Amino acid sequence: MDLLLIEDDEAFAFSVAEYVTDRGHTLTVVNEGGKGVDEAQKGYGCILLDLGLPDVDGIKLIPKLRELSAPAPIIVLTGRDDASTAVEAIRSGAYDYITKPVDLEELVLTLTRAEAMLSLQDKVSFLEAKEEFVLIGQSKPIEEIRKLIDKVSPHNTPVLIVGETGVGKEVVARLIHKASGRKGNFVDINCSAIPRDLFEGELFGFKAGSFTGAVKSKKGLAQWADGGTLFFDEVGDLPLDLQPKLLRVLERGEVRALGEGQNLKVDVRIIAATNSEPEVMLTQGRLRQDLYFRLSTFLIAIPPLRERVEDIKILGDYFLQEFSQSMRRTIKELSPEVRDAFLHYHWPGNVRELKNMIERGVIMCDGEVLGRQHLPLDNTPPLKEILPLEEIEKEHIRAALTRFQGNVARTAKALQIPRTTLRDKIRELGIQYKS
Repeated sequence: MDLLLIEDDEAFAFSVAEYVTDRGHTLTVVNEGGKGVDEAQKGYGCILLDLGLPDVDGIKLIPKLRELSAPAPIIVLTGRDDASTAVEAIRSGAYDYITKPVDLEELVLTLTRAEAMLSLQDKVSFLEAKEEFVLIGQSKPIEEIRKLIDKVSPHNTPVLIVGETGVGKEVVARLIHKASGRKGNFVDINCSAIPRDLFEGELFGFKAGSFTGAVKSKKGLAQWADGGTLFFDEVGDLPLDLQPKLLRVLERGEVRALGEGQNLKVDVRIIAATNSEPEVMLTQGRLRQDLYFRLSTFLIAIPPLRERVEDIKILGDYFLQEFSQSMRRTIKELSPEVRDAFLHYHWPGNVRELKNMIERGVIMCDGEVLGRQHLPLDNTPPLKEILPLEEIEKEHIRAALTRFQGNVARTAKALQIPRTTLRDKIRELGIQYKS
């Protein structure tokens, strides 16, 4: 990696140059801040910045260097061994900081992490350029979702996306972010994957010394999303004690890192998703009512794949082409038997299951037609009995009434129909329930 070191200590600069070049990096050294700004315009993979420069305080250079050399990470090298300097450097846009005397092995490890981050950013840019996140399908629900994305994207309104696992909630969230024109990062948080005791520090960051093991200050995911979008997947698993703090982000655009005495302004768009029914989360006490009402200002419901059968063929052909190309196969089509089996399968895992099944099939297939023998369809669960639509509607209403203990008003609200319509249905279908 091409490195730029802005440092006035010649002996230190020489030792850094010798150490990093022996490990495959190239290094250019300048001894003044002004010269560093000029040099940075040539483009470097990473910038190492001393704060104690003869012509300027290095902290003041960080925003300018970020502007000239983005996305090159800036690693601060400082003899000021105090937390406030580190926090100020990170807030100004530095990637990391190392206190002097510098452990050169630690420096190389930090460079390795920075290089990995750049590689990931390049991959993300490549995937976005390929438009990997696209909404495939031509069913009426998918067309309606496209319209909703177009409507809500230009605004900072919070969005709640509801749907079963595997239907594509993250795809919709990323499309909203992409269409919004926001220049910041799309940062996704799986609320069920972060340990409860680490969640607040991961989300809002922390100050060095704020708890045991907090050796360095750390920027939180909310700060990384500044200017962009913060996506909470499975928001019902967000710890209850953090939900008021997320509400503060929604209402005032403010976060407070652990150990900090003041709030920090952030400009983030909040999108949340859940595979649970919101009414159930509220009843179980997993989601605060005030947070739910704020998140659900704009709600997008994605129906399961089994309810939009017309999309199965389109998705199947799309994934077949995608995996055939990436695996350098010459598979041209799905066999008629496979297409028929797909249409009659229940798809409990939705689009994700279809994608994974075709990926496996492409691996197993050596010919030009992907057949039933290449897929694990014989091991799929049996189809549910096909019931008359009236019976399904009757059972669904009866179950809803049971859940809400016969309260017609709450049941009608959950079913999203007028109370009078629900009463007519109860009478028309002869539904018996306890009030």
